[in-house]
Amino acid sequence: MKTIIYFDSGCPVCARGAAHWQARDWARRTTWVDLMAEPDALLAEGVDFATAMETLHVRDRSGRLIAGGDAFLEMWDQLPGWRLLSRLVRMARLERAFDRVYRWHSRGRFEQRCGTGGCPLPGQGRAQ
Repeated sequence: MKTIIYFDSGCPVCARGAAHWQARDWARRTTWVDLMAEPDALLAEGVDFATAMETLHVRDRSGRLIAGGDAFLEMWDQLPGWRLLSRLVRMARLERAFDRVYRWHSRGRFEQRCGTGGCPLPGQGRAQ
């Protein structure tokens, strides 16, 4: 099973980030699911669309769903050249700090975008 990364193509920063990380996956270890195209992708896990949009979600190769900074580290684990950085964060036991920084950075991203009128509805793809 490949690692599945759930992302928001309606967020310009997220879409650029997804394109960046996809380009680095030359080993094709990841699958990317656009939550704007598939808003119910995580519903079976009890994660509604609004919650899914709050932070990065990743399903690891064993099928476990991970969110936040830990999801970002799991994504890095799958990318050649970035795996080392993920391991360094874990070896230094900085996962909690990394998660806090990630969540601070992404906090309110979806609401801020929607507040400016640049928030497409699910199923409509990228914002123009």
